[in-house]
Amino acid sequence: MIELKKVCSLTQEAARFISSWRRQNKLPQTDTTEIPRLLNQEKDGVILFTWDDATEYSKGSIVSHVGLYDPATQKHQLIWTYSQRANIVSCSINQTRSLLAFTVFRKDSNSAKKKDVYTAFIAEIQVSNTRVFSLNLERSNFLKVQFLYSSQVSDKECHMIVMLHRESIGLYRIPLGRVGDKGVVMSDQPSTEQMTKKFYWCQWDAIQQRLYYVHYHRYGTGDNQQIQPYITSVQFYDKAQHDNVLDVPIHFPFPQLRASPKQHYAPYPVHHGIPDLFLNMVVLTQTNGTFCVCYQHLTETPYNGERRRSSSRRSRKSPAHVTTSPSSLNLSLSSENEEDVMEISYYICMVHHAKVLNGRVSGIPFSAKHRLHFSWHSDYLMVILPGHFTHLLNVGLEFEPCHHILLHDKSLRLKSVVNQMPVTPEGSTPSPVFPQNSEEELPVSVLSRTTEQLCHLSNTCLHGIQKDSPTDLYLFEYSRGDVWKVVVNTDILIDIFTQTVMPAARAALLHYVLLRTRDFWLIKRLFEMISNDIASAEVPGLMAEFLAGTTYSSMRRQVDRECLRLLPFTVADTFRGQYDKTGDGVIQARLTYSTLNSVKIGTRTAQDRQRRGNVGDDMWDTLRRHLQWMQLNNQTRRFSKSVIHKATQQLETGAGGKSLTKDQTSGIAKAFLSSFHTRISSSRTDSPSPASLIDGSKRVRPDTVLGNAPPFLQSSNVTQAADNIMTLTRELLSSHMNRHMRKESKSKAHTVAKEYVYCQLQQSRQLCHLLWNLRGPLLPYTELDFLPNLLDPYTEDEYELFQLFERYYYTCQDLAFPILQGFSSYFTALGARCLNKSLLFQYIDRGVLQLTGDFMAQVLGDLPDASENVTFKQQLISRLPVDLAEECYRQWNHPLCQKYLAQKQVTQLLTGASTTGASDNTADAVRVQSSRNRSDSVSMNSNHETMAFPPLTSFLQLLEKLDELQRMQSNVKVPSRRSPIDSHFLEDVALYHTRTETSYDLSTVNF
Repeated sequence: MIELKKVCSLTQEAARFISSWRRQNKLPQTDTTEIPRLLNQEKDGVILFTWDDATEYSKGSIVSHVGLYDPATQKHQLIWTYSQRANIVSCSINQTRSLLAFTVFRKDSNSAKKKDVYTAFIAEIQVSNTRVFSLNLERSNFLKVQFLYSSQVSDKECHMIVMLHRESIGLYRIPLGRVGDKGVVMSDQPSTEQMTKKFYWCQWDAIQQRLYYVHYHRYGTGDNQQIQPYITSVQFYDKAQHDNVLDVPIHFPFPQLRASPKQHYAPYPVHHGIPDLFLNMVVLTQTNGTFCVCYQHLTETPYNGERRRSSSRRSRKSPAHVTTSPSSLNLSLSSENEEDVMEISYYICMVHHAKVLNGRVSGIPFSAKHRLHFSWHSDYLMVILPGHFTHLLNVGLEFEPCHHILLHDKSLRLKSVVNQMPVTPEGSTPSPVFPQNSEEELPVSVLSRTTEQLCHLSNTCLHGIQKDSPTDLYLFEYSRGDVWKVVVNTDILIDIFTQTVMPAARAALLHYVLLRTRDFWLIKRLFEMISNDIASAEVPGLMAEFLAGTTYSSMRRQVDRECLRLLPFTVADTFRGQYDKTGDGVIQARLTYSTLNSVKIGTRTAQDRQRRGNVGDDMWDTLRRHLQWMQLNNQTRRFSKSVIHKATQQLETGAGGKSLTKDQTSGIAKAFLSSFHTRISSSRTDSPSPASLIDGSKRVRPDTVLGNAPPFLQSSNVTQAADNIMTLTRELLSSHMNRHMRKESKSKAHTVAKEYVYCQLQQSRQLCHLLWNLRGPLLPYTELDFLPNLLDPYTEDEYELFQLFERYYYTCQDLAFPILQGFSSYFTALGARCLNKSLLFQYIDRGVLQLTGDFMAQVLGDLPDASENVTFKQQLISRLPVDLAEECYRQWNHPLCQKYLAQKQVTQLLTGASTTGASDNTADAVRVQSSRNRSDSVSMNSNHETMAFPPLTSFLQLLEKLDELQRMQSNVKVPSRRSPIDSHFLEDVALYHTRTETSYDLSTVNF
């Protein structure tokens, strides 16, 4: 997944420049020219390097040269030549490129032990007659010099900090003056200011102009006095103004550096701090307020007493060395002690979350050279041990820590190595070595054995190396001087997603793709892998992660940071430990959390610190407000689905115990009847066009990946239950945001809640469209069919689509996400095709499948009135409310339906006559009228034709008179479908019933 692509080799490019410079100056060939050594990178991106060589003025003697490489112009130049040969270990150039500060290391030959001596100098490099000034600093500990850069360039004064290890940090103010047209020189003695006393580690952030250092602080009294290491942050502004903005206690196993008589330095090039050989620590920050202190716990160091093998080393066969590939691949290490393994431990102090993350990785082949690399990959913190593991830690300020991606070579190495190794024409695989001097080198997987050679990755990332991406950070491998760029191989990502045995790893990869890459092609490919194992228990959780992640991503583009931190971004638990296992069930990595008890951060704003009124909030203001907000809202801050479930339960068990109000029931009936009559009136071959189904108020543009949505997803209508959930979610989210937002921001809570609910609907539709796209194009019916034909036999793809939709339905129910009305119809139609009848009725009775108007119209239109289908239709209709069932009976027009409706009309009239308490006079009037009608066949009711069955005619006339009298007495307007009664309908039903269901011979009856 994570690969390194070689961008360039700074050392080789500098060597080519030196060779060209020698030819240009016609210098004789000599074997004493050293390889160029990189020294430093300044804020503007320029890189300083040095080499030892002869010059035309040195009369053949070797002297030191300092060169400069500007990535913006991709040009090298010689900026200064020293008059002698010196081992320059630290170097910096000021903003006007007129002064060069450098530190020289040498061995004191006068002392018996040949003491180390570090000396600092400043050289004027613009004038022809350069002068070199000593800072009168000679120390046995490392001495680092660094110029400060300002937003406005000044040729009157420059500033420099000098870091005397284990002694002090001083600020130098150097006055400058211009000497005609010759350049800028020092005009006076620099003034100094001590910033801090003893420190034991430091790091300079050239881009942000910050200094971090570790010092010890005493607290307590008497016998309870203790010493606590702290890391302090100093922010520099224009004109060398500075502030101590942050003090963080170190709550992880930090070595007792103050008890060690000596520290051990390493010749690390381009190191932005004190290059300690046995201390691997770096501070990583981002402009949004993220502040992390990264530390690798090294157990075998001189700072921990005698250097000895740690207890973490175990003698057992390491899974890392078990290879199942042919011996020709040569994947295993050539080590005599193949059974020696060790545990590597690292700590990430997340100041912005007030937590400390501890990572432990076991089964690593033993080596004292294992040095972790810490850097950013987007807002993931990347921990790399090349050739063994890569951890992408989701520790940014925007999200609470969760979904960490843990990649290890034990389960993924073989595939990645084979993918990255070039194959010779003969078909044999060469040994894993880096190709040299190739125009376009292929990326190499961080987990492949090839990258074990990159064991010298520096924690100092370079910036501005490529012109087309000046803001990107690049990894620097200091043993060769190569620059590497981090790239993501999506094919390997999919392979990992498919092959990993850890559900948490799959969820973490999906979360990464949803919120970081937002590549829908890649999302679709991941869901294709998911659909290959629909029965897996992970599928609903991954669907839920899609809904939560994509909804948050949509809201991210519309609302500010204050609103975002109240919205859910995942369904996983945050601040929860995580582990990773091999295929054999062996735990190979474990992440745990602990609390950071106290953080001391400055209270002054950026305007106060910089003494300027036109300055906006900086990183420290954002971090301070975030920590204060966390302290005030120590409970769950993000809106949770549990709030909705709790409110729903309270409504269901509330006053009266009514689950649906009268308006809600009326809304359900109206939606059913509308879709039912629409589908009944339109033939199957005359399906509505997609444009006629789309809600014109908020038209969704067809997705370029999924294509046009199927007809059942092209309407914006939702079910009544979904509409209730949307209303409830909007109210609860608005209330939640009002409780946690600032007063001046509460006015937009309702708008944000409304937009959030709309985004939920859109992402629910998008997930349904994605799932349909996995199997829908393979189905036999066309895309114009709103619902499938219920008579056609179902296919295996259709049954898998039903399973996917079933998990989608349960996921939406669990997360309280809305469901489209068209999906309910299509889902029920799939169930009717794929399930046996008894199972289908169970789904319907439990509310999973809904009897919508579209589906019922499809049932009445598709299924012929055979005996089995009649029973099936009756069972479906009987599960509807009475008024909707009667409407289905009217449209079905089956004799059973006519019989039911006729009996209901007659029953209502007869029951109404007995319950209204008709008087005797009324009854007599009815009898007289009936007698008169029987005797006068010519003047029979004009609404009827002459009937062939006088008894039935008399009974119908009696019913009509009863209906008329009841209406006159009640003086209430009766719906047109009930009054007047349909006498023709009743007559036809009665005669049909008599002819088909009565075996009595009517010819024997005397009328």
